[in-house]
Amino acid sequence: MRFIADFMLGKLARMLRLLGQDVIYVKPADRNGMLKMALEEGRVILTRSHKLPHHPSIFIIKSQDWREQLEEVKKAFPLDINPFTRCSICNTKLVEVPKPEVRGKVPYHVYEAHDEFAYCPGCGRYYWKGTHYENIKKMLGIEDANNRTPNN
Repeated sequence: MRFIADFMLGKLARMLRLLGQDVIYVKPADRNGMLKMALEEGRVILTRSHKLPHHPSIFIIKSQDWREQLEEVKKAFPLDINPFTRCSICNTKLVEVPKPEVRGKVPYHVYEAHDEFAYCPGCGRYYWKGTHYENIKKMLGIEDANNRTPNN
């Protein structure tokens, strides 16, 4: 599944990305541009707005809480959950990088404490299984501790 989340759903967009979903976050809302992009790229628009036209490519989220929003999306769409494989900021697929390549690019204590790293070619961020990793897994209901690509 590929999505477009409008400006009202930034937190949901980030959480879906953490689950490995391809989610473009559009702010401010460009209704015509979103619908055109959805049709051209085979994406579903996620929105809380009732002002958009009725269309199969538009899914209206009812809840204001991101956890409930995530459950709405999970119930409505067959998601291929592949956590920590996309940048939560820019949506680019992460690339695993060997430890020697991150020397001097991450804090020294992080380099010394971790062996697995991922890189976002879109925005240049580095990721690792830091202190937030377990918290994010719990928050998103991810149980497998051996995910392929690390995230901080």
